[in-house]
Amino acid sequence: MNINNPTTFSTPNLTLSTSNSSGTSGALRADDTVLVYDTTLPANVVLGTANTGSASTAARRDHVHSSAASVGDVDGPGSAVDNALARFNGTTGKSIQAYTSLSPTASDDGLMSTPGQPAFLAYNGATVTNITGNNTQYTGVFGTEVFDQASNYNGSTTFTAPVTGRYRLSSSVGMQGVTTSGTRGRIRLVTSNRTYEYYWNPGAQEATTDAISCCVIDALADMDASDTAHITVLINGEGSNICDWGGSSELFTYFQGELVA
Repeated sequence: MNINNPTTFSTPNLTLSTSNSSGTSGALRADDTVLVYDTTLPANVVLGTANTGSASTAARRDHVHSSAASVGDVDGPGSAVDNALARFNGTTGKSIQAYTSLSPTASDDGLMSTPGQPAFLAYNGATVTNITGNNTQYTGVFGTEVFDQASNYNGSTTFTAPVTGRYRLSSSVGMQGVTTSGTRGRIRLVTSNRTYEYYWNPGAQEATTDAISCCVIDALADMDASDTAHITVLINGEGSNICDWGGSSELFTYFQGELVA
């Protein structure tokens, strides 16, 4: 067969090759034998650096297409929690990773769930008698936990920040056994970086609140990882420590907080 002259036709003497290996010759050998391909399926088209393949035939079965510069090639874990938010693994921008536990999720309606986010509420369930009144400072005990979402409250007095951030912390204290003589009260929110305090007149409340004087403190506190926070209170003017640290399931003496930023 003369392929250079389309007007010339002849019957080629074609035989099946028994010695060809895949990709070692052209589509039509010079000796007029038909190239025999192996049974290997072509590889899937993948993103990556262009590769012409190892074979010399036109249909290279291990050919790789190059990816455009604007196309990403992000790798991820083999499985994930449904609706979990993806996060980068390293700084390349090409790998995402799952969470070891407490995955934050987003619903189809955009509702966020963050079970690993620090949030706690604890209260004092029983009255502790004669803790202040003569300017004695008392560190508040809030021994009953309603919740401690990421286990950062020690179950008694102290919250420990797991990460650096801004924490909303607040407390209400109910002092019992106060008389009109206890004219100076102070509540403090003590954190590692700074102390927030508020003064009030507990004796002035005594006559109108069934001998319970309440005070609330609230702050948006800057805390570093491993910083702590606790509450202190004192009353002065009674002459002796006759004032009690109020406690009840009605939660008028409580300590709470959460990470907000």
